[in-house]
Amino acid sequence: MSELTVLELGSDPRERGKIHGREMRAEIRDNYATYIERFETGGAKECAVLEQSDAWAEFIARDNPEYADEMAGIAEGANLSLTEIAMLNARYELAYCVFGSEAKSLNSSAANSPAANGSAANSSATNGSAANSPAANSPAANSPAANSPAALEQEGCTLFGLMPETTASGHTLIGQNWDWLAKLQGRVFIMRVERSSEPGVGKPDFVGFTEAGIAGCKMGVNAAGIGLCVNGLVTSRDGANGFRKPFHVRCREILDAWTFDKALLPVVQTDRCCSTNFLIGHADGEIIDIEATPDYCSYMYPVDGVVTHANHLVCETRIASQFERIAPHSLYRAHRLERLLRHSGGEIGIDTIHTLLSDHFSAPASICRHPDTTLPEPKRVISVTAAAVDLSARTLYITDGPPCQSDFQVVPLYPSAAANDPALFTNNAALTSNAKGL
Repeated sequence: MSELTVLELGSDPRERGKIHGREMRAEIRDNYATYIERFETGGAKECAVLEQSDAWAEFIARDNPEYADEMAGIAEGANLSLTEIAMLNARYELAYCVFGSEAKSLNSSAANSPAANGSAANSSATNGSAANSPAANSPAANSPAANSPAALEQEGCTLFGLMPETTASGHTLIGQNWDWLAKLQGRVFIMRVERSSEPGVGKPDFVGFTEAGIAGCKMGVNAAGIGLCVNGLVTSRDGANGFRKPFHVRCREILDAWTFDKALLPVVQTDRCCSTNFLIGHADGEIIDIEATPDYCSYMYPVDGVVTHANHLVCETRIASQFERIAPHSLYRAHRLERLLRHSGGEIGIDTIHTLLSDHFSAPASICRHPDTTLPEPKRVISVTAAAVDLSARTLYITDGPPCQSDFQVVPLYPSAAANDPALFTNNAALTSNAKGL
């Protein structure tokens, strides 16, 4: 069974970045090429993407200097420019502006079709505020991507949160399948960052999953027992607010928090460039799912101990969800996972989670995602990883590729403590030893 690389990193952001860049140099270059190819498939040119990336680098330097310092270290270690590394770290904003354009392109195509004489042509999606919104004049809307072809395949994650009363261990668990570009498999890794284990002193240690070249982790848990999972959303307002704190910076700031209220701040304190769903949990038995669109936030909480989410808006009704226009599989994945979890008998363990994340209903567009071979290769999506995060044990369970093809690799935040207390674990998997770095 293949395992993901685990980088052991320290508290100095520049040095952290240098190790990341040096150890993952080939993977970072591959990821850069993958995203440029994806942007070009969506109608954007590399020169335009890099021009926007340079502006994002300047914004990040003002917004979070420590994150910018870590990006500079990655660039140095990988022997790439800061602009190229900024492209990866702002790729969410760049990509989702492309996807927003694709959803609008679908709307436009529908408006010009024979069905345009029906109700769809008179909907707000084609003639309403979106067409006249500030997004129409934003840098993203004026980029080549704004004229991109319709119906490009994209991210499709399915996530869950489980309260202690539903789990076999009595622990708080969160997790997800991270469904994204197939070419990213093998170009992702785990960072285990040692900063502080003393509450309130400095920033907490954490362990998390990220892509080579990106400083912010999309899934992880810190020393305080605060954990994070995410999935993408698409609305007509994506890109309309211009430069705001990027998604990956928000992810890092969540894992920088010692208390739950401070973990929520990076999501809710300021408006956003693009739409994202954040699932944030705490080991003491709290989970909040936040549907964060550029201008609004709506909140979901576990019902009878379970919450799930896919890629369309569920609670937020002040703006239309666009993701399902491109990828309707979002409409069943979360509901199916919730139903499967509830039918598991009320004592859900890590092995059960692995089995359910391997579900193949309506494959390839299933919870366990496989490539749609009818699409060109740059557009193909798979479950690049499946993750379960035990917030109580401060432990990440992670796969290299679709869960049906890979067992969970166990990556505790504190390996020595875990080795001395096997009861922390909720299955029998061995501790990972594939570690590089400090």
